[in-house]
Amino acid sequence: MPASDTDAPEAQGPIAAGIDTARSAEDRYYITALARGLEVLACFRRADKALSNQQIAERCGLPKSTVTRFTYTLTKLGYLVQESGGRYVLGTATLGLGSAMLARLDIRQLARPMMQELAEFSGTTVSIAMRDRLSMIYVEVCRSTAALALALQVGSRMPLAASAIGRAYLVKAPEQERKDIFGRALELDELAHAALREGFEKGLRDYEAYGCTTSFGDWQKDVNGIAVGFMPIGGSQLMSINCGGPASSVSKEFLLEEVRPRLIEIAARLES
Repeated sequence: MPASDTDAPEAQGPIAAGIDTARSAEDRYYITALARGLEVLACFRRADKALSNQQIAERCGLPKSTVTRFTYTLTKLGYLVQESGGRYVLGTATLGLGSAMLARLDIRQLARPMMQELAEFSGTTVSIAMRDRLSMIYVEVCRSTAALALALQVGSRMPLAASAIGRAYLVKAPEQERKDIFGRALELDELAHAALREGFEKGLRDYEAYGCTTSFGDWQKDVNGIAVGFMPIGGSQLMSINCGGPASSVSKEFLLEEVRPRLIEIAARLES
């Protein structure tokens, strides 16, 4: 039996709270059951091998009985696959959605040669990301042949608050979108909201000083990176491009003095 709009979570987690926040801002066309079903899919992460109904329920803040109906339906539609042990993995139907999304991002083809050239010059990893709720998702990654280049992949997530690529997005985002991001963070977690505000303010200071955002050991203590936000040619969704690597081989001075002007130039070329 499909989940109804009247299903109430026994103990709301951050995802369920985010859904209810969105619903309060929407009109009668908002379908809570659909939103929750999509959040079940969104709770899967790259590192997950498989998730049980209980694990999904905990991540989404929904009753296990509700999640069981969602996973049954999503399995029937091919968006989930149930393994022999009863746990679930993403199915091929989700691959079709992701492939369609990436296929329309023509900016990746335009950016890739410039990104690869910068990656080889700097011995770093150069990536483009788009926002998904309170994180950034990589949609294109180029890395140098250097052994110490960061092993990030398309689909990897970065936090908005602590990463250079996330801060660059926050600085460049339209004011209303930024208010929505802060509002969502506050609803979910006051500490997360405070961290997001702090990251945004640091991003503003960085942009004023360097024309880019920085993260020198902020995301991970042994990783340095810089980033620039940009609106792609003919696009309607803001993106960020970053360049980073292990602090042992990519110094703050090198990034700011040698890499920064090249990264800013690439972002400008992708905008105009």
